[in-house]
Amino acid sequence: MRLANIDGRAALVQDGRWVDVETATGGAVGCDPMAALTRLDALAGVTVPADAPALDPARLGPPVPRPSKILAAALNYRKHAEESGLPIPARPALFARLPSALCGPADDVVLPAGRDQVDWEAEIVVVIGQRARHVVAADAWSIVAGVTCGQDISDRPAQFDGPSQFSLAKSHDTFAPLGPVLSTLDELADRDDLGITLRLNGELLQDGRSSDLIFDVPALIAAASAVCTLEPGDLLFTGTPAGVGFGLDPQRFLVPGDVIETQLEGVGMLRNRCVSA
Repeated sequence: MRLANIDGRAALVQDGRWVDVETATGGAVGCDPMAALTRLDALAGVTVPADAPALDPARLGPPVPRPSKILAAALNYRKHAEESGLPIPARPALFARLPSALCGPADDVVLPAGRDQVDWEAEIVVVIGQRARHVVAADAWSIVAGVTCGQDISDRPAQFDGPSQFSLAKSHDTFAPLGPVLSTLDELADRDDLGITLRLNGELLQDGRSSDLIFDVPALIAAASAVCTLEPGDLLFTGTPAGVGFGLDPQRFLVPGDVIETQLEGVGMLRNRCVSA
């Protein structure tokens, strides 16, 4: 199933059409997208009629609008580590980013005033479906509600100048577009081998597959849950493939008017325009 956030309400999407979750279940499942992702079993039999309203991307918010936390993996594709000039990590390098950075799949990315080295990072995002701690890798997929597509927009000078810190550099408002839907695992041809691409103004710059992750999804979940309790709706950004602006020669960064298209196999596309603050 594909779970969406339409005008702040949980919705199911199929073949470009949608139904409101609360209406379709007669109130058995409420309208809050955060609550709906914990009731996927109750939504399994809901269908989207062929004459249901057509989906308008402009009405979509992030499918997981209020996670308790967002964790992200740095340098988790070998070629991205190489283009960054950094060593391959010996263990998952996880950092936190602020949930207030989230925005919808068609929202504008606001480039902060005076920041002229803002970069793109296409990412596969795992959505946690149940409360868990100390998860072993063999059981990790069992606590996952689904996956969605994300952008890890990054203020490079803030990230690397002085003591290296990732959290605030990646937490400006609108720096984490998410969506367009949460796809449950049964919607994916191979949950361990998903293709993700990024086009900037139509030019293909990133083209990767999750089978190339240095640390796969189970390894990331095991590492994260060893430190903190994972809650339903928590997000795990899994890393970005090669092709970011910081690694190009010459380097290239986002400017107002740029259009970022990030597409994840089995999920769909984010289309975000860059604007000045």
